Amino acid sequence: MHFSEKQIDGLHVEVLDMTPGWVSNPETIIFHPGVGANTEIWTKWIPVLAPYYQILRFDMRGFGRSASGARPDCWAMPNLAEDVVKLASACGVGKFHFVGESIGGTIGLVLALRHQEKLHTLTVSNAAYRGGAIQNVSAWHELLSEQGPLAWSREMMEARFYRDGISASEWQWFEQQQASHPFDSIVNARNILVDSDLGHDLARITIPVLLLHGENSPFVPTDQTVEMHKRLPKNEMHIFGHAKHGLPFSHGHICAEILHQFITKRA
Repeated sequence: MHFSEKQIDGLHVEVLDMTPGWVSNPETIIFHPGVGANTEIWTKWIPVLAPYYQILRFDMRGFGRSASGARPDCWAMPNLAEDVVKLASACGVGKFHFVGESIGGTIGLVLALRHQEKLHTLTVSNAAYRGGAIQNVSAWHELLSEQGPLAWSREMMEARFYRDGISASEWQWFEQQQASHPFDSIVNARNILVDSDLGHDLARITIPVLLLHGENSPFVPTDQTVEMHKRLPKNEMHIFGHAKHGLPFSHGHICAEILHQFITKRA
């Protein structure tokens, strides 16, 4: 087993390789969390995927252990997509599978449009390709300013999960880590997300794309995922009932199984 943590241009990165000796030259999966999340949201995916793939997780620039890596010029979708290319190169990874949730999924679409040759597959979870369709984020600045990050996090929890969807300890952990991210990073990330519109370009993404979505996300309507399904030339869509915007955390194990099957079918 190989595990390492490193800082790459201000990004906190974790590399895990648990593949057995009979798996030669394992492919790499890079995981990108969304706003208010960190590397640990992918924990339930790892037992399913680690026997077959090298796992690369990182905290998005401006968040978690990459909070100090935020720069004035980083808040643009192309720049955040280039972060992925830089860290892959620094870790010796030439081509990879990419999994992004929420803004991470939108960044994945931008990454595919700019560097499609570097991707085996793209997985987009609870993410929008058109920022104008995103709902219930306009009050974030006011809530954060007037009541603080914990109040914002508590409101976000109701938008992410059903109370019976995760355990009490998972709820408490997610709420606390979500409240720890910088105010400016939350607002800046929201701003570039709602300004994005990739609708005219989706047809140019010809690699296999896996679409995952919780049918009751209060931020990204299911219609957005259905529209992507119609526009992307080669994709597979899964809509999860009794799931909100925290799908990768609440349904990590089954999402990972679907991803492994998706990659295997591609091979």
